[in-house]
Amino acid sequence: MEDASQLFKICGAENAALDIIFIHGLTGNPQETWTTEPGNEYWPTWFCSVFRNVGVYAVGYPASIYAKWACKELDLHEQTNNLLERLASYGIGKRPITIVAHSLGGILVKEMLRVSKECTDDGWQQFAKNTKLVAFLATPHLGAELASLIKFLAPRISSTHIDLLTNDSGYLRSLNQSYRDLAKILGIRTVPYYETYKTKKLALIVSPDSADPGAGSARPIAIEGDHISICKPSNRDSLIFVSLCRHIESILKECIPANGGSSFVADDYGTPSPTDRRDLLKMRTPQQ
Repeated sequence: MEDASQLFKICGAENAALDIIFIHGLTGNPQETWTTEPGNEYWPTWFCSVFRNVGVYAVGYPASIYAKWACKELDLHEQTNNLLERLASYGIGKRPITIVAHSLGGILVKEMLRVSKECTDDGWQQFAKNTKLVAFLATPHLGAELASLIKFLAPRISSTHIDLLTNDSGYLRSLNQSYRDLAKILGIRTVPYYETYKTKKLALIVSPDSADPGAGSARPIAIEGDHISICKPSNRDSLIFVSLCRHIESILKECIPANGGSSFVADDYGTPSPTDRRDLLKMRTPQQ
C-alpha cells in the first residue's frame, strides 16, 4: 500500500542554511506540477544552481483523492499529522524553511502551521518555529471559488461534500485568521501570487481577492498564466522565479552568519545536471 505522504530531496548542500519545500495542490504530484511548459525542465533545481547553502525538497501526497479528504476537516487534520511526522522524521524544521505551495496545497500548509504551533511534539513544533517565508501560488484563501475549483478539477465529487471548506462553514475563515495571527507572531513573510488567465479559457479559478490571505505587507502579485500554468514558469526570466529568488535571497541574508560568504553560487547559472534530482533515502521516483 502506498504511503500517504512522501518527501523527495531534489538537491542541496550538506550544511544548508535554508530548506525550500515545494507542496503541490489538487490533482498534482511532486514532479509534474513543477515541470516547465515548454522546456520540460524541473524548475525547483534552478534554485540550487542560483543559491549556495540551500536544500530543496518536494512533498508528495495522494492528491488524486485530495478532494475527498480535503472536504472533511478530520481527514485534512490526519493528512496534516502525516506530513508533519514525515518532515520531522527527516529533520525538516531544524533549519529555516521557505515554502512554495500551489493552489489547495496552500490550505494544507496553513493547517500544518496551525497544528505545529498548537501541538506538544518538539519535532512538529519546529515546522512553525522555523518557517520564514510562505509563497502561495493561486491558493483560494476564501471559500467563494473553492467549490468551483473542486468541481472543475474533480467534477465527480458531490457538491454536498464541499460545504465544510466554504465560507458558510467558517472553516476557511478560521484557518486564514489563524495563519494571519501566526504570520504576525512568528514573523512569517507571505508572498501571494494570482493567476490572470482563465483556465482552459473557461474560468478564472482563483480571483485576486481570494488569492490574498491578508497577511504581512506584501501585495498580491499578478502572474501571466492560468491556474495550472502559474506554477510552470517558462524560463528563468519568468516573474514567478525571479520574484521567489528575490525573497529567498532576503531570507538567506538573515540565515547565513556574517562570515558565511555569499548565498549565491558563483558564475553558475547553466542548466542543472539531470543528476541534481534525487529522491530522499532511495524513495521511489514520483510517477509521471
